[in-house]
Amino acid sequence: MAENDEVIDQYVKLVEFMAASMLEEDVDVKVTGKARSDKLQLELLVPEDHRGRVIGRGGRIARAMRSLLDNAAIASHQNIVLDIVD
Repeated sequence: MAENDEVIDQYVKLVEFMAASMLEEDVDVKVTGKARSDKLQLELLVPEDHRGRVIGRGGRIARAMRSLLDNAAIASHQNIVLDIVD
């Protein structure tokens, strides 16, 4: 269980880094991670007025973030879902 928590924490930190790098320093970014039966679910919470910078035009940035997570998850054999929530 502790090993799973470490894996979740690493992915949470990765998403926090990606989101924070696109926003100003004073914007509050929160990422939570939960292990489900066959996947790892990450939720990214960003203030509504900054959400567009994280999602990108046509969802390009969000797709890129998900692709990076998928590639990072190959080594740990995880299925990862990233949700950008209200």
